[in-house]
Amino acid sequence: MAVEMIVEPKWVVQNFGNVRILDCSWTFKPKADIAEYKSKYYNKFGVGMNELKNPEYLAEHINGAAHFNFDIAYYPTEDERFGLYTPEEFSAYIKRLGVFNGDHLILYGRGKDGGMAAASRAYWTFRYYGYTQVSVLNGGLEAFKLAQGVVQSGESMISSGNFESKSVDNSILAKMGDVPFDNLASIKYLDARSKEEFIGKVPIGYPDSKAEGVRCKDAIHFPIGEVCGAKGFKKKTDCDQAFAAKGIKVGDTVVIGCGIGVSASAVWLAAARSGIVAKLFNGGVHELAHKAPQHLNTKG
Repeated sequence: MAVEMIVEPKWVVQNFGNVRILDCSWTFKPKADIAEYKSKYYNKFGVGMNELKNPEYLAEHINGAAHFNFDIAYYPTEDERFGLYTPEEFSAYIKRLGVFNGDHLILYGRGKDGGMAAASRAYWTFRYYGYTQVSVLNGGLEAFKLAQGVVQSGESMISSGNFESKSVDNSILAKMGDVPFDNLASIKYLDARSKEEFIGKVPIGYPDSKAEGVRCKDAIHFPIGEVCGAKGFKKKTDCDQAFAAKGIKVGDTVVIGCGIGVSASAVWLAAARSGIVAKLFNGGVHELAHKAPQHLNTKG
């Protein structure tokens, strides 16, 4: 049975016993040393869960929620901040979070934009691994608390589940070679970074890159604020209008990128909800800066 992409906190409180909740909070930090991570944590999920704990989650989270930890669910590569595991490896981690096949997963974040960027990144990830019984909690932890939802501190005791993914959905992923960066005018490529990042008011963040600009020529600026407010996702009709204002309509195909694939995930989710065929460029500016800096050729 199909589930809603975005669910409201009141609904989650009312259906609390029938869903499985994952806290997807992530605190931004520099990319880990690749060789060190590979040696200590790559595909070693038990070790990661013991050593890479998130203090925000431990301080407060929805009662019984396990933590979907970005520092474990993904791994750093030369080109990507969040490399994607094989379905078998990803399944091994998600089992440890107590997820069973058939569970209706509710994903949430916290903080800016109601935590929708992190929750949407996790949502896109489950969809990439072929799991569709998943929704994002609109407004995140704070909205849940305002709806009289129960929270706790510490670490929830979780028994293993039987989650299993056997394939991936490449139709929602855009790799760098799939995107005509030398002719972006031929497609609709949305850059979901903030205005300050898009125009170069803040540094690109990769001083070792040979990039001469801060963005790709003909990229369409579409920051997360177009689809999210302080309390989470805007109404679908408002998001529809935001896409239409950029000349994007139902049935169109768009590629969405940002710096490392987090903010872009919220735009991806909103686009998918609006009936737009959306693909996430997982590498983002991070990959372009290191692998193809010539495409970051536009300033101001």
